[in-house]
Amino acid sequence: MLTVSMLPEILQDSMGAPESANGVVTAMFGVGAVLGCFVSGILSDRIRERRGLQMISSLIYSVSGIVFYFARHYYQILLFRLIDGIASGVACTLLYASIGDVYPANLLAFKVAIVYFCNNIAYTIGPICGQRLFDMAGVKGPAALVIALGLLKLVALFVFSNDSLAIRSAVRSRAYVSAADDSTFSKSHESVASMSIPRLLMQPPVIISTLSIVTSIGIQCMLEGLVPLHLVDKLNHDQDNGITFVILGLVFTIMVPIVGKATDSLIEWRGETMRYYAMMFGAVATVCSVLLMALANSYAVMMVGYAFFAVADLCMFIPAQSAYGDF
Repeated sequence: MLTVSMLPEILQDSMGAPESANGVVTAMFGVGAVLGCFVSGILSDRIRERRGLQMISSLIYSVSGIVFYFARHYYQILLFRLIDGIASGVACTLLYASIGDVYPANLLAFKVAIVYFCNNIAYTIGPICGQRLFDMAGVKGPAALVIALGLLKLVALFVFSNDSLAIRSAVRSRAYVSAADDSTFSKSHESVASMSIPRLLMQPPVIISTLSIVTSIGIQCMLEGLVPLHLVDKLNHDQDNGITFVILGLVFTIMVPIVGKATDSLIEWRGETMRYYAMMFGAVATVCSVLLMALANSYAVMMVGYAFFAVADLCMFIPAQSAYGDF
Protein backbone atom coordinates (compact mmCIF):
# COMPACT_ATOMS: atom_id res chain seq x y z
CA MET A 1 0.00 0.00 0.00
CA LEU A 2 3.01 2.32 0.26
CA THR A 3 3.09 2.73 -3.51
CA VAL A 4 -0.55 2.39 -4.66
CA SER A 5 -1.56 6.05 -4.49
CA MET A 6 1.50 7.31 -6.42
CA LEU A 7 1.49 4.79 -9.26
CA PRO A 8 -0.92 6.74 -11.54
CA GLU A 9 1.27 9.83 -11.17
CA ILE A 10 4.43 7.85 -11.94
CA LEU A 11 2.91 6.07 -14.93
CA GLN A 12 1.06 8.97 -16.55
CA ASP A 13 3.14 12.04 -15.60
CA SER A 14 6.66 10.61 -15.45
CA MET A 15 6.54 7.76 -17.96
CA GLY A 16 3.78 8.91 -20.30
CA ALA A 17 1.98 5.58 -20.09
CA PRO A 18 -1.74 5.42 -21.02
CA GLU A 19 -4.30 5.14 -18.27
CA SER A 20 -5.00 1.55 -19.27
CA ALA A 21 -1.50 0.76 -18.00
CA ASN A 22 -2.76 1.26 -14.44
CA GLY A 23 -4.98 -1.79 -14.75
CA VAL A 24 -2.11 -3.90 -16.09
CA VAL A 25 0.13 -2.78 -13.22
CA THR A 26 -2.59 -3.64 -10.71
CA ALA A 27 -3.10 -7.03 -12.37
CA MET A 28 0.62 -7.83 -12.17
CA PHE A 29 0.41 -7.71 -8.38
CA GLY A 30 -2.40 -10.25 -8.53
CA VAL A 31 -0.42 -12.50 -10.87
CA GLY A 32 2.52 -12.43 -8.47
CA ALA A 33 0.28 -13.07 -5.47
CA VAL A 34 -1.28 -16.12 -7.16
CA LEU A 35 2.16 -17.53 -7.95
CA GLY A 36 3.45 -16.81 -4.46
CA CYS A 37 0.51 -18.26 -2.56
CA PHE A 38 0.18 -21.37 -4.73
CA VAL A 39 3.86 -22.33 -4.61
CA SER A 40 4.39 -21.43 -0.95
CA GLY A 41 1.25 -23.24 0.18
CA ILE A 42 2.16 -26.51 -1.50
CA LEU A 43 5.86 -26.25 -0.60
CA SER A 44 5.16 -25.36 3.03
CA ASP A 45 2.92 -28.40 3.52
CA ARG A 46 5.43 -30.66 1.76
CA ILE A 47 8.51 -29.60 3.76
CA ARG A 48 6.57 -28.88 6.99
CA GLU A 49 8.04 -25.41 7.33
CA ARG A 50 6.38 -22.00 7.72
CA ARG A 51 8.93 -19.67 9.32
CA GLY A 52 11.73 -20.18 6.80
CA LEU A 53 9.47 -19.42 3.84
CA GLN A 54 8.15 -16.32 5.62
CA MET A 55 11.74 -15.12 5.97
CA ILE A 56 12.27 -15.70 2.25
CA SER A 57 9.17 -13.59 1.53
CA SER A 58 10.75 -10.76 3.54
CA LEU A 59 13.82 -10.88 1.32
CA ILE A 60 11.58 -10.84 -1.76
CA TYR A 61 9.91 -7.67 -0.43
CA SER A 62 13.31 -6.01 -0.20
CA VAL A 63 14.17 -7.16 -3.73
CA SER A 64 10.95 -5.56 -5.01
CA GLY A 65 11.97 -2.33 -3.29
CA ILE A 66 15.35 -2.43 -5.03
CA VAL A 67 13.63 -2.87 -8.41
CA PHE A 68 11.32 0.07 -7.63
CA TYR A 69 14.27 2.19 -6.49
CA PHE A 70 15.89 1.93 -9.92
CA ALA A 71 12.65 1.93 -11.95
CA ARG A 72 12.74 4.33 -14.88
CA HIS A 73 10.56 2.49 -17.38
CA TYR A 74 7.09 0.95 -17.54
CA TYR A 75 8.34 -2.63 -17.70
CA GLN A 76 10.33 -2.04 -14.50
CA ILE A 77 7.17 -0.96 -12.69
CA LEU A 78 5.50 -4.15 -13.94
CA LEU A 79 8.42 -6.19 -12.61
CA PHE A 80 8.25 -4.41 -9.27
CA ARG A 81 4.54 -5.15 -8.89
CA LEU A 82 5.03 -8.79 -9.91
CA ILE A 83 7.78 -9.34 -7.32
CA ASP A 84 5.84 -7.41 -4.69
CA GLY A 85 2.82 -9.61 -5.39
CA ILE A 86 4.88 -12.79 -5.02
CA ALA A 87 6.16 -11.60 -1.63
CA SER A 88 2.64 -10.71 -0.51
CA GLY A 89 1.24 -14.02 -1.71
CA VAL A 90 3.85 -15.99 0.24
CA ALA A 91 3.51 -13.86 3.37
CA CYS A 92 -0.30 -13.87 3.49
CA THR A 93 -0.62 -17.57 2.74
CA LEU A 94 1.80 -18.60 5.45
CA LEU A 95 0.45 -16.09 7.94
CA TYR A 96 -3.08 -17.49 7.74
CA ALA A 97 -1.73 -21.05 7.58
CA SER A 98 0.17 -20.39 10.80
CA ILE A 99 -2.99 -19.25 12.57
CA GLY A 100 -4.89 -22.27 11.26
CA ASP A 101 -2.12 -24.51 12.62
CA VAL A 102 -2.97 -23.43 16.15
CA TYR A 103 -6.68 -22.49 16.30
CA PRO A 104 -9.83 -24.45 15.31
CA ALA A 105 -12.18 -23.04 12.68
CA ASN A 106 -14.99 -22.21 15.11
CA LEU A 107 -12.64 -19.91 17.06
CA LEU A 108 -10.69 -18.56 14.12
CA ALA A 109 -12.69 -15.58 12.83
CA PHE A 110 -11.64 -13.19 15.60
CA LYS A 111 -7.99 -14.32 15.28
CA VAL A 112 -8.13 -13.66 11.55
CA ALA A 113 -9.71 -10.30 12.34
CA ILE A 114 -6.80 -9.39 14.63
CA VAL A 115 -4.35 -10.10 11.81
CA TYR A 116 -6.49 -8.13 9.38
CA PHE A 117 -6.71 -5.32 11.96
CA CYS A 118 -2.92 -5.03 12.05
CA ASN A 119 -2.80 -5.23 8.26
CA ASN A 120 -5.25 -2.37 7.97
CA ILE A 121 -3.26 -0.13 10.27
CA ALA A 122 -0.58 -0.39 7.61
CA TYR A 123 -3.27 -0.01 4.94
CA THR A 124 -4.33 3.24 6.61
CA ILE A 125 -0.96 4.90 7.11
CA GLY A 126 0.86 3.31 4.16
CA PRO A 127 -0.57 5.42 1.29
CA ILE A 128 -0.11 8.75 3.04
CA CYS A 129 3.43 7.92 4.22
CA GLY A 130 4.35 6.65 0.78
CA GLN A 131 2.90 9.73 -0.90
CA ARG A 132 4.75 12.08 1.47
CA LEU A 133 8.02 10.29 0.80
CA PHE A 134 7.34 10.42 -2.93
CA ASP A 135 6.66 14.17 -2.76
CA MET A 136 9.93 14.72 -0.87
CA ALA A 137 12.31 12.30 -2.61
CA GLY A 138 10.56 10.88 -5.65
CA VAL A 139 10.49 7.14 -6.24
CA LYS A 140 13.60 6.58 -4.12
CA GLY A 141 11.82 7.61 -0.90
CA PRO A 142 9.08 4.95 -0.75
CA ALA A 143 11.39 2.40 -2.41
CA ALA A 144 13.95 2.78 0.37
CA LEU A 145 11.20 2.29 2.96
CA VAL A 146 10.02 -0.92 1.21
CA ILE A 147 13.59 -2.25 1.34
CA ALA A 148 13.95 -1.33 5.02
CA LEU A 149 10.62 -2.86 6.02
CA GLY A 150 11.46 -6.13 4.28
CA LEU A 151 14.76 -6.35 6.16
CA LEU A 152 13.10 -5.38 9.45
CA LYS A 153 10.53 -8.15 9.02
CA LEU A 154 13.31 -10.63 8.29
CA VAL A 155 15.12 -9.72 11.51
CA ALA A 156 11.91 -9.84 13.54
CA LEU A 157 11.05 -13.31 12.25
CA PHE A 158 14.55 -14.58 12.96
CA VAL A 159 14.74 -13.17 16.50
CA PHE A 160 11.20 -13.35 17.86
CA SER A 161 9.15 -16.03 16.05
CA ASN A 162 8.80 -19.79 16.26
CA ASP A 163 7.46 -22.01 13.52
CA SER A 164 3.71 -22.49 13.99
CA LEU A 165 4.00 -26.21 13.23
CA ALA A 166 6.44 -26.53 16.14
CA ILE A 167 3.94 -24.71 18.38
CA ARG A 168 1.18 -27.02 17.14
CA SER A 169 3.27 -30.10 17.91
CA ALA A 170 4.11 -28.81 21.39
CA VAL A 171 0.47 -28.02 22.20
CA ARG A 172 -0.76 -31.40 21.00
CA SER A 173 1.89 -33.19 23.06
CA ARG A 174 0.50 -31.73 26.28
CA ALA A 175 -2.24 -33.31 28.35
CA TYR A 176 -5.00 -30.90 27.30
CA VAL A 177 -6.42 -33.44 24.81
CA SER A 178 -7.28 -36.99 25.78
CA ALA A 179 -5.61 -39.86 23.93
CA ALA A 180 -8.90 -40.90 22.30
CA ASP A 181 -9.71 -37.39 21.14
CA ASP A 182 -6.18 -36.95 19.84
CA SER A 183 -6.45 -40.21 17.88
CA THR A 184 -9.69 -39.07 16.24
CA PHE A 185 -8.16 -35.68 15.60
CA SER A 186 -5.13 -37.25 13.92
CA LYS A 187 -7.23 -39.55 11.70
CA SER A 188 -9.32 -36.59 10.58
CA HIS A 189 -6.19 -34.69 9.59
CA GLU A 190 -4.69 -37.70 7.85
CA SER A 191 -7.82 -38.10 5.70
CA VAL A 192 -7.73 -34.42 4.72
CA ALA A 193 -3.98 -34.48 4.08
CA SER A 194 -4.31 -37.57 1.85
CA MET A 195 -6.81 -35.89 -0.49
CA SER A 196 -5.63 -34.73 -3.90
CA ILE A 197 -5.74 -30.97 -4.44
CA PRO A 198 -8.58 -31.13 -7.05
CA ARG A 199 -10.69 -33.28 -4.73
CA LEU A 200 -9.98 -31.02 -1.76
CA LEU A 201 -10.92 -27.94 -3.77
CA MET A 202 -14.27 -29.52 -4.67
CA GLN A 203 -15.32 -29.92 -1.02
CA PRO A 204 -18.25 -27.48 -0.47
CA PRO A 205 -16.70 -25.56 2.47
CA VAL A 206 -13.47 -25.13 0.52
CA ILE A 207 -14.89 -24.15 -2.86
CA ILE A 208 -17.45 -21.71 -1.40
CA SER A 209 -14.89 -20.04 0.84
CA THR A 210 -12.32 -19.93 -1.95
CA LEU A 211 -14.75 -18.27 -4.37
CA SER A 212 -15.68 -15.75 -1.67
CA ILE A 213 -12.04 -14.86 -1.00
CA VAL A 214 -11.19 -14.61 -4.71
CA THR A 215 -14.18 -12.35 -5.31
CA SER A 216 -13.48 -10.20 -2.26
CA ILE A 217 -9.81 -9.60 -2.96
CA GLY A 218 -10.35 -9.33 -6.71
CA ILE A 219 -12.88 -6.51 -6.37
CA GLN A 220 -10.72 -4.76 -3.76
CA CYS A 221 -7.64 -4.86 -6.04
CA MET A 222 -9.69 -3.70 -9.03
CA LEU A 223 -10.99 -0.69 -7.10
CA GLU A 224 -7.48 0.22 -5.92
CA GLY A 225 -6.58 0.84 -9.55
CA LEU A 226 -9.85 2.39 -10.68
CA VAL A 227 -10.74 4.70 -7.80
CA PRO A 228 -7.82 7.17 -8.26
CA LEU A 229 -8.65 7.45 -11.98
CA HIS A 230 -12.38 7.86 -11.28
CA LEU A 231 -11.69 10.62 -8.76
CA VAL A 232 -9.67 12.60 -11.31
CA ASP A 233 -11.65 11.91 -14.49
CA LYS A 234 -15.23 12.01 -13.18
CA LEU A 235 -15.10 14.04 -9.97
CA ASN A 236 -12.15 16.39 -10.71
CA HIS A 237 -10.59 15.42 -7.38
CA ASP A 238 -6.87 15.54 -8.21
CA GLN A 239 -5.39 16.58 -4.84
CA ASP A 240 -5.94 13.35 -2.94
CA ASN A 241 -2.41 12.56 -1.59
CA GLY A 242 -3.52 9.12 -0.47
CA ILE A 243 -6.35 10.38 1.78
CA THR A 244 -8.92 8.18 0.02
CA PHE A 245 -6.99 5.04 0.94
CA VAL A 246 -6.46 6.35 4.47
CA ILE A 247 -10.23 6.70 4.92
CA LEU A 248 -10.74 3.20 3.52
CA GLY A 249 -8.04 1.84 5.83
CA LEU A 250 -9.65 3.48 8.86
CA VAL A 251 -12.98 1.84 8.07
CA PHE A 252 -11.25 -1.53 7.64
CA THR A 253 -9.32 -1.04 10.90
CA ILE A 254 -12.38 -0.12 12.95
CA MET A 255 -14.75 -2.72 11.50
CA VAL A 256 -12.55 -5.79 11.15
CA PRO A 257 -12.57 -6.84 14.84
CA ILE A 258 -16.32 -6.20 14.98
CA VAL A 259 -16.98 -8.40 11.94
CA GLY A 260 -14.63 -11.08 13.29
CA LYS A 261 -16.30 -11.20 16.70
CA ALA A 262 -19.75 -11.12 15.13
CA THR A 263 -18.85 -14.05 12.87
CA ASP A 264 -17.68 -16.19 15.80
CA SER A 265 -20.82 -15.26 17.74
CA LEU A 266 -23.16 -16.12 14.85
CA ILE A 267 -21.50 -19.50 14.35
CA GLU A 268 -21.68 -20.24 18.06
CA TRP A 269 -25.36 -19.20 18.10
CA ARG A 270 -26.69 -20.97 14.99
CA GLY A 271 -23.92 -23.23 13.78
CA GLU A 272 -21.64 -23.35 10.74
CA THR A 273 -24.47 -22.44 8.35
CA MET A 274 -24.28 -18.82 9.55
CA ARG A 275 -20.81 -18.53 8.04
CA TYR A 276 -22.33 -18.90 4.58
CA TYR A 277 -25.22 -16.52 5.28
CA ALA A 278 -22.63 -13.92 6.34
CA MET A 279 -20.73 -14.40 3.07
CA MET A 280 -24.00 -14.13 1.11
CA PHE A 281 -24.84 -10.86 2.86
CA GLY A 282 -21.36 -9.56 2.09
CA ALA A 283 -21.71 -10.42 -1.60
CA VAL A 284 -25.06 -8.61 -1.96
CA ALA A 285 -23.77 -5.62 0.02
CA THR A 286 -20.64 -5.47 -2.17
CA VAL A 287 -22.74 -5.21 -5.34
CA CYS A 288 -24.79 -2.40 -3.78
CA SER A 289 -21.68 -0.50 -2.65
CA VAL A 290 -20.02 -0.69 -6.07
CA LEU A 291 -23.24 0.59 -7.70
CA LEU A 292 -23.30 3.48 -5.25
CA MET A 293 -19.68 4.35 -6.09
CA ALA A 294 -20.38 4.18 -9.83
CA LEU A 295 -23.39 6.51 -9.53
CA ALA A 296 -21.73 8.95 -7.11
CA ASN A 297 -21.67 12.58 -8.27
CA SER A 298 -19.53 13.95 -5.44
CA TYR A 299 -16.45 12.95 -3.47
CA ALA A 300 -18.48 12.61 -0.26
CA VAL A 301 -20.95 10.15 -1.81
CA MET A 302 -18.07 8.28 -3.40
CA MET A 303 -16.39 7.83 -0.02
CA VAL A 304 -19.64 6.70 1.61
CA GLY A 305 -19.85 4.00 -1.06
CA TYR A 306 -16.18 3.08 -0.58
CA ALA A 307 -16.64 2.82 3.19
CA PHE A 308 -19.76 0.69 2.67
CA PHE A 309 -17.70 -1.50 0.34
CA ALA A 310 -15.06 -1.97 3.06
CA VAL A 311 -17.64 -3.35 5.49
CA ALA A 312 -19.25 -5.55 2.82
CA ASP A 313 -15.84 -6.85 1.77
CA LEU A 314 -15.05 -7.85 5.35
CA CYS A 315 -18.38 -9.70 5.61
CA MET A 316 -17.24 -11.84 2.68
CA PHE A 317 -13.56 -12.20 3.56
CA ILE A 318 -13.49 -12.85 7.32
CA PRO A 319 -16.05 -15.72 7.42
CA ALA A 320 -14.44 -17.29 4.34
CA GLN A 321 -10.86 -16.98 5.55
CA SER A 322 -11.69 -18.37 8.98
CA ALA A 323 -13.21 -21.49 7.40
CA TYR A 324 -9.68 -22.84 6.87
CA GLY A 325 -9.09 -23.66 10.49
CA ASP A 326 -7.76 -26.73 12.22
CA PHE A 327 -10.72 -28.99 11.37
